[in-house]
Amino acid sequence: MATKLGVSISKMAMALASKNQLDVDYIVYYGQLGSTLLGQVQEQTKLPLMIHDLPEPFWLNYEAPFTDDVVREGAAIMDMARPPWFSTGIGASAEPQAHRDGPYREGDDADLQSRAVVVANIKRHAERLREWLKIPIALENFNYHPTNAYEYICEPELFTSLLEDTGCDMLLDLAHAQISAHNMKWPSIHAYLEAMPLQKVREIHLTRPGWQGDQRVDLHQPIQADDLELLGWTLDRTPAPWVTLEVGELEEAVLIDQLATLRRFLADR
Repeated sequence: MATKLGVSISKMAMALASKNQLDVDYIVYYGQLGSTLLGQVQEQTKLPLMIHDLPEPFWLNYEAPFTDDVVREGAAIMDMARPPWFSTGIGASAEPQAHRDGPYREGDDADLQSRAVVVANIKRHAERLREWLKIPIALENFNYHPTNAYEYICEPELFTSLLEDTGCDMLLDLAHAQISAHNMKWPSIHAYLEAMPLQKVREIHLTRPGWQGDQRVDLHQPIQADDLELLGWTLDRTPAPWVTLEVGELEEAVLIDQLATLRRFLADR
C-alpha cells in the first residue's frame, strides 16, 4: 500500500488545490486557525483535513487547558473535519509560555513547572482528550531549547513513558528530533531517534531545520536530499506512517517540486 502524503496548510497549498494541482492525499490544518477558515479550506480544496492542535491556550501541561472557548471551537473543528485521528504537541514545561523573538517558545524562570507537575498534567489531559474525541490521539515530540519551555519533555525516556501511560500514538516531527538531538548534545540524530518510541509512530512531519548561532532551530524550510535519507532510515523503523511535508509559504514551482520529489521517493520504497 502506498504511503499517504500530505502537506501543511498554506496559501499556496490552497491555491494549487483549487486548480487540482496539489498532489497530496490530505492537508494538515492547525486548530489555532479556527473553524471559520477551516470551512473555507474545505470548500476550496475538496481534500481530507487532518487536525493538528486545538485553539490557544490549549497546552497539555497547563493546569486547566480545556476552557469553554477551546472546547466549543475544538468541537466545531473536529465535527467539520472528522479526521481518523487527532494530533497535538506533547506539552511544554512552563505556564504560560509562548513565542517571543525567536522561532521557539520561551517562559520566565518563575513559570517553569516541576517535572512532577508536567507529567501529571500531560497524563490527565491526554486522557481527557481521548475520552472527549473518541478517536486515536498522536502526541508530537518537540524541539529542545534552554528557554524553560522544553525541559523534561524532549527526553526520549520521558516522552516514551508518557505515550505508554496515556495509550497515545506518536506524531514524529523529524526536524524537532534533529533539533533536540543537537541542542541536547546527543551523539547523533540516529541515536536520539533509536531512543524514541518509533513503533508508535502514526504520522511523520518532514521539513528542514535551520541554524541560529550554534543552535538548530525549526524554520520549516524546503527539504533536501539528506532529509530524504533520514526519512528513509526512519520509515524502515516505523509501522507505515503517513508523511506530511510541513513547510512554510513557498513559491508555486518550489512546492510542486517538493511534493513531486517526495511522492517519487515514497513510491520507490
